[in-house]
Amino acid sequence: MTLLDANRARLADLTRGDRVGQSSELKGPVVQVLRIDHVHVEVPDRDVAADWFQTVLGLTRHAEFAHWAEDPMGPLILAGGDGQPTLSLFARDAGPSDRDATIAFRVTGADFIAFLDRAEGLRLHDRFDAPVSRAMAMDHGGSWSVYFVDPYGNRFEVTSYDVDIVAAALAG
Repeated sequence: MTLLDANRARLADLTRGDRVGQSSELKGPVVQVLRIDHVHVEVPDRDVAADWFQTVLGLTRHAEFAHWAEDPMGPLILAGGDGQPTLSLFARDAGPSDRDATIAFRVTGADFIAFLDRAEGLRLHDRFDAPVSRAMAMDHGGSWSVYFVDPYGNRFEVTSYDVDIVAAALAG
């Protein structure tokens, strides 16, 4: 049996509620996740990447966890606009991913348009190396998104649920 087959069998057992040795009161979720805390991103140089993320997405170095970056193999933690950890940059010699592992960031409609307006000056490209522009904004019928890669090929998305604001700005 392959690892994939074994994992499929475990999933089938869990979805049927066949948790061997567990009482009936443990059949629900083990925990309730509050939110995604942070995502690991592999980059060759954490400091250069941190500067790029600050310029492009406004992510800042998280002061409380700065000491973790003193370890060359440890994370450099970046915070979002709410001050909470968002990305953990790890120094690794990894190449671009060949799978769709896109990290999406939510922004306001105004910030979505500002991002599109600055994309050319930031020299942002999508995963096919096409320059990011207003024309690349995708209307998902409940949100708007634009996709791009960092200088190391990691995939990102900026998305907004302020559909009316974005649609009006793109139309005008």
